[in-house]
Amino acid sequence: MQLNLADYNILQNIVQTKEIQAVLDEASPKKGTVVVPAGIYITGTLDLKNASLYLKKGAVLKGSGSWDDYRSNGFPHNEMHDCISLLYSIGHENIMISGEGTIDLNADAFYNMDSPVIPQDGHVYSQEQEAQCTRNYERRPTQPIFFYNCRHVTIKDIIIKNAPCWTISFHSSEDIRVSGLTIDNDMTIPNNDGMHFCGCRNVLIHDCNIASGDDCIALSGITDWYRPCENIVITNCIMTSVSKAVSVGYMHSIVRNVTVSNCIIYEAQRGIAIMASKGTGLVEHVLFENIRIDTKIRAGCWWGNGEPICLVGIYHNYENYREPTPERQMAINIRNISFCNIICTGENVIGVIGSGDNIRDIEFNNIYFEWKDSANRYLKGDRCIDVSPSEEKVELPENFTDCIYIRESKNVCTKNIHVV
Repeated sequence: MQLNLADYNILQNIVQTKEIQAVLDEASPKKGTVVVPAGIYITGTLDLKNASLYLKKGAVLKGSGSWDDYRSNGFPHNEMHDCISLLYSIGHENIMISGEGTIDLNADAFYNMDSPVIPQDGHVYSQEQEAQCTRNYERRPTQPIFFYNCRHVTIKDIIIKNAPCWTISFHSSEDIRVSGLTIDNDMTIPNNDGMHFCGCRNVLIHDCNIASGDDCIALSGITDWYRPCENIVITNCIMTSVSKAVSVGYMHSIVRNVTVSNCIIYEAQRGIAIMASKGTGLVEHVLFENIRIDTKIRAGCWWGNGEPICLVGIYHNYENYREPTPERQMAINIRNISFCNIICTGENVIGVIGSGDNIRDIEFNNIYFEWKDSANRYLKGDRCIDVSPSEEKVELPENFTDCIYIRESKNVCTKNIHVV
């Protein structure tokens, strides 16, 4: 069953939230597809329910620039609190967003793009460095494309751009397929992750091109510290980020059974990051292979300091989350991680930063590392490994000249390491 917006007299270039929602409501009971024809269709918050979307070539579904056209989707988000979406579905299945068109999330409408946030760190920032800094906002949609407790969801082939916050997020959902996407976000907007999977299972991501100010692909348990994010395959993707291209784990999350292969990461603040807070977080059974990583440090309030790969097992926590810190104490927080056939050009070292040997059984095999000059590493410190969001300061020893720095970790195996 297909319903075409052109057959419902939906107007272009003017907000049509109620009108488009009525078509979705008609399609949802029959699990039908709403077709967006060529043209620009503007809307506020839409509940997809069980309806799918197909965007024809030349179609643009654009988020309204007015805050009044958005509303909460009702999900109590652990970090974002009030969860404001453009498109969302809660508790449904067999949903697809596909086609040859574009979803424009209209971030520019919510940010002061002429007002960079300059860190108060004692440095004098050049005009070029100020242009790399994050931008100010008063309020913004926090979860533009959002799924919770959904099954059998597919997003493929479309272009998604200009996210004001997390672009696509899946929470406590299963059987997810994301392929052929182009995500093109402004590199000065904070928190505009390309894809974030929270407590999800059985996820396939492939053949995507992602540019994000924040993480390109993030795997965590940020909306449910007790629900594992597991069984994830990421392959054949090209990514650039001013934070982390691939982020596995975070604070008290449990993430396991992940494979990342055949990817290119370029000009990333951090290439690959694995994070688990000491005692409460866990990342295990993860394989990275056949990956090209290049790092580039930007000025501004970004996490990372040019590390191609960084494993962080030290305590990190925020007090403003809805859910309390889990009451558990695990001796090992990061384990059984393998990096094979990795080519790096990096502005900083690879870091393995444990606490009390809570990082164990890590393999680096066939790693090619080439140092490159950095215009901005001095801002955080030339010998600094940035372990944000932890408040701990980690600096390399004065006599350290290698490409992998390992601290308080056990059974770390390095083989065939080539350094230029």
